[in-house]
Amino acid sequence: MTAPERKRRGVETVVLDIDGVLVLETSVAGSSEEVLVLHDGLDSRLEQIGAEVFFLTHRSRPEAEAILGAAGLGRRWLDRCLCANDILSSAVLSGQWLCLASHGMRKSLALPRLRSRFGVSPAQCLFVDDRLDNVLDMCRGGIGVGAVAPTGVDAVGSVTTFDFDEIAEIVRSHQPAVAGAGGAAVLHLRPQEIRIESQHRTGLVTRHTARNGFNIARRSAAIIRQGFRRRS
Repeated sequence: MTAPERKRRGVETVVLDIDGVLVLETSVAGSSEEVLVLHDGLDSRLEQIGAEVFFLTHRSRPEAEAILGAAGLGRRWLDRCLCANDILSSAVLSGQWLCLASHGMRKSLALPRLRSRFGVSPAQCLFVDDRLDNVLDMCRGGIGVGAVAPTGVDAVGSVTTFDFDEIAEIVRSHQPAVAGAGGAAVLHLRPQEIRIESQHRTGLVTRHTARNGFNIARRSAAIIRQGFRRRS
């Protein structure tokens, strides 16, 4: 591909975190903790983004499937989700053992799987996460555009999120950085407060699905890794 062709290409793929971007598991104004859907009509709004959409989460597969299902996203969206299990297998199959052992399951370890399974070109990808460290990690891995999603909850029941249509705006208007031309852009989505109503509530509590063999092994590995760090 020539330089002019690269320049014309914009955002082709959007990769979204789940927690803090699509949903938030929290208690609001004294209610019991549950998974809250942050945006109305998620299924149709994902369709209207104007790019291929995938999900990338540190949640285990059972948790991710339960959350996306509770948010009204059916099997076709579940099939587009890479979870912690996929991050681990991607790291192993791509030979990134040292990074995995040293730093744990960074989301950038999933980039080889995003390429091989979904044909994602990182340079033409927008990645959205509620944690700046995850966004910077993905940008260092080659993602063209990173966006930090605001998220939070106050004591009176207002939740901070963002206007989901802003993602579509970025897809339409933003030109990802060309590799070697100064690095990826890191954007900060505009905060928006919402009041939690009945349509946002799912009743889902993930602590039950979080009790699975993968998460038990994962916690054990984290404890071992921390022990080595203290000795070094």
